[in-house]
Amino acid sequence: MVFTSTLFVFAFLPLAILLFYVFPARWRTVPILATSAVFYAWGEPVLVLLILGTALVTYLLGKALLRAQGPARRWILTAGIVVICLPLAVFKYLEFALESFGLDSAAQSVNLPLPIGVSFYTFMSIGYLIDIYRRRDDGAPSLLDFSAFLTMFPHLVAGPIVRWAHIGPQLREPRFDPGLFTYGAIRVATGLAKKAVLADSIAPIVDSQFATGHPTSVGAAWLAVLLYSLQIYLDFSAYSDIAIGLAAMMGVRFHENFRYPYLARSAREFWQRWHISLGSWFRDYVYIPLGGSRVSPPRVWRNLMVVWALTGLWHGAAWTFVLWGLYYGVLIGLERYVFGRYLERLPRPLQHLYGVLVAMLGWVLFRSVDVGQAWQYYTSMFGLGGVPLWDADATLALQRSAGLAIVSIVLAAGVAKRLMDRLRDQIALPDDAPADAALAPTRATRVLRAPAALGWSVVVVVCTLIATAYMVSLTYAPFIYFRF
Repeated sequence: MVFTSTLFVFAFLPLAILLFYVFPARWRTVPILATSAVFYAWGEPVLVLLILGTALVTYLLGKALLRAQGPARRWILTAGIVVICLPLAVFKYLEFALESFGLDSAAQSVNLPLPIGVSFYTFMSIGYLIDIYRRRDDGAPSLLDFSAFLTMFPHLVAGPIVRWAHIGPQLREPRFDPGLFTYGAIRVATGLAKKAVLADSIAPIVDSQFATGHPTSVGAAWLAVLLYSLQIYLDFSAYSDIAIGLAAMMGVRFHENFRYPYLARSAREFWQRWHISLGSWFRDYVYIPLGGSRVSPPRVWRNLMVVWALTGLWHGAAWTFVLWGLYYGVLIGLERYVFGRYLERLPRPLQHLYGVLVAMLGWVLFRSVDVGQAWQYYTSMFGLGGVPLWDADATLALQRSAGLAIVSIVLAAGVAKRLMDRLRDQIALPDDAPADAALAPTRATRVLRAPAALGWSVVVVVCTLIATAYMVSLTYAPFIYFRF
């Protein structure tokens, strides 16, 4: 079951929300856990046991950490991280490791299914144990509460990577907040439209371009990469919109996961705006423990390479992903030590152009099936691949995508930001806190006044109806980040 399906929108979601609010506030983790288990088991009935087992092991290890003293705490943490990472290592990376060591026949015999969302809930579990080890949190009061937190269906399959310290207090007694519920419904409806109408309509054009194996012209190469850059942003940010909205409808606030990343003026700023929960996780649990930026330049370079190699590998078991991560590590290091001060002196439009080009060139590695295809795209994009500047394939792709691309670029540029800021002001929703800070409403939000309520109701209905029409007519297209 996925968010962009009529079964989810018109059956599962209304039932899940109804069950959530029928239960007394202190027992609302029960319907969260039950509906989340059904949601996950709908597509993977056996592998739901894996996430439930991860919840059990993590909770017990957290309790052991709270009781332990001295060196035993470090041993428990280390053993816990190893145990929690085992399913991720086996299901996601075993085949890749065997292939990397030349054991192709053994790799072909593995053929294990990748549990949906395993990378996300593994990182959430590791972060939970580290926070307890650092004595920043006392952990969940019960296994039920922690299991509901880890399996909560809004973030279950593609994030954001939430933390118990932020979400746990809100789950203890989630209340019905009319303003927050309205905000959530609007985020869900607009996210559905963004995914179904735009991302899923761009997807077949991108697939057809990359399916040829190599670009047929310079124009076709640039157009394919531009469209994929729009597709992956619209697809993943739409999922985050829906996840944030679903949680808000349950009285729980998630941190924002995207802040218009294509407005960034550097590689570093791009990652402050893109997949914020992942970037903050690596910063807090890997980069800073390694010494962060407070060490000598050679060690800073080492820290950057470690973090960004892991970031790439987290996204996928392939060398293209590792190189994609290292690409950002090198660029961020160069911005820090070589040309960052010169970049800041450029006119703002040129800085934005640099930020967009950095992202687009990175997406070539991310989307290519192997390093060979990525190299063909790079050489073709810069006129070194022996292909013409323009051809019929580029013309056809442009004709199919022009309208979609224009609308998508306008949205990526933040045209809707003022509307969403206006909505937040209308319901008096507190500003989003930094990704490493607790996030919860300090007071009840306001109910929308009649004119605003009518206007936003029209937005919800129109977006939902249009998204439904596209969901029914288009071929099923799962969210890109489902495979991570």
